Amino acid sequence: MKYRILVLLPLLLGACAAGNPWVNPQLPKDQWGRDYSACRRSADRSSGFRDDGRDTYSPTRDYERAQAKRIYDAELNACMRGLGYFPAPKN
Repeated sequence: MKYRILVLLPLLLGACAAGNPWVNPQLPKDQWGRDYSACRRSADRSSGFRDDGRDTYSPTRDYERAQAKRIYDAELNACMRGLGYFPAPKN
């Protein structure tokens, strides 16, 4: 039992440390999840980006996915900043 705890503890701490990539000290911490989800849905609709996990190579599809991912990231960034968030400092 102790062995399992020792193995799982670093994994749990690592998951907690990953945390929130955006911060807004003026809002309650539980608000972030709702705002982030709303911004992700909005960015998804704007960009059409879907990470389908396929590993087959197609230059056209890879280019289109890269373009959609850039649009997705920009839309997500603009939405979160529009709600008063800023990127969390990296340790």
